[in-house]
Amino acid sequence: MMPVKKRSTPIRVALAGAGMISHYHLNAWRKMGRDVEIAAIFDPDSARARARAQEFSVPKFYTDAGSLFDSGGIDALDVASPRETHAFWVEAAAERDIDVLCQKPMTPTLPESERLVRRVGDKIRLMVHENWRFRPWYRELGRWLAAGEIGEILSCNMAMTSSGMLPDASGRRPALIRQPFMAHEARMMIAETLIHHLDVVRWLTGPLRVVSARTLHTLAEVKGETLATILMETASGAPVVVTGTMAAAGFPPRTGDRLELIGRNASAVLSGTELRLLGPRPRQETYDHDQGYQASFDGVIAHFVECLRSGAPFETGPEDNIETLRLVEHAYWAAGMHTAGAGS
Repeated sequence: MMPVKKRSTPIRVALAGAGMISHYHLNAWRKMGRDVEIAAIFDPDSARARARAQEFSVPKFYTDAGSLFDSGGIDALDVASPRETHAFWVEAAAERDIDVLCQKPMTPTLPESERLVRRVGDKIRLMVHENWRFRPWYRELGRWLAAGEIGEILSCNMAMTSSGMLPDASGRRPALIRQPFMAHEARMMIAETLIHHLDVVRWLTGPLRVVSARTLHTLAEVKGETLATILMETASGAPVVVTGTMAAAGFPPRTGDRLELIGRNASAVLSGTELRLLGPRPRQETYDHDQGYQASFDGVIAHFVECLRSGAPFETGPEDNIETLRLVEHAYWAAGMHTAGAGS
C-alpha cells in the first residue's frame, strides 16, 4: 500500500488533450459523481478545448500548459494527448505534486519510458491508461481464470482483423478518418494497436517472452507496418500468438478481436463481443460493443480514483506497463525493425 496523501474532496482533475478519445475520458470522469470535479481542459487547439469544455460543462479551458498549472488547485492530471507529449505532462505534474493517469504508451519507446519512470520515482502516483484489459469481456475471462475454471494454460491465440485502413465504397479509410495520426506512425500495427492485445494476453497468461515476429508494410498510404504476427511463450512454455491487421479485404472496418484460450480444465473463445466457456460447465456471455468500449474507460478511471483514495497499487502502474512495452520492443527486434524509423 502507498501512503495516502491528503486530497481535496472532490478530487479536482484536469484533462490534457481534447481530441477524439477525450470524449470517453470525460464521460467516465462524469460518472464518478461527487467524488470528482473536472476543473479544466487543455488543448493547443482553442476551438477543440472550448468545445469539449462546453460539452461537459467544464468551467475552464487552456491552450497553454503553464497557465493550466498556474491556475492551481489540481489534484490529478489525465493525459490524453499525443504520445510524444506524455513525458512532458508527467514530469510537469510530478514537479507540482499532481498525480497522473497517462494514456498508453507512457512514451513512444521503451528506453524513454524507463528513463521517465526513473526521473519521476515516487514523487507522485502514476498510472498508465491501458483500458483494453478493462473491457467487460476480458474482465469476465479474468474471473474465470482466477476461479480456476480454465486451469493451466496450454495455448493462447489472439487476433484482431479489420478493413479499417482500406478505402470503403466512398473512397474513405474509416480508421484513418477516426485517427488520422496512424497514417504517419513509423511503428504502427504493433506499437499503436497490438500493444493492447499484448497487454491483455500478458495479463491473462502471466509473463511472456517473444520467440519470433513478422511484420509487413502493405499500404503506401500508411508509413508503418500494417500487418504483424508475434509468437511468444509463457513461463511454462505454452505458446501464445498475437496477430493483426487493419487492412484485411472483406472484413468489417471496425476492429474486432478473436481469442482462443486453451486450458487443461476448459477453454474460452471470444469472437467479437461473444464470450464462451467450453468444457464441463459451459456458458456464454454477449456484450454490446459500444457499451463495453465506454465501460473500459469507466473501469480505468474508477480504479485510478479508488487507488488514490486507498493507497492500493494500480493494476497498470508504470512497472506493469514497462513489461508490455518490453514485448513491443522485442517484437520489433524479432521482426528486424531495430529502430523506430526502420521498415519491415
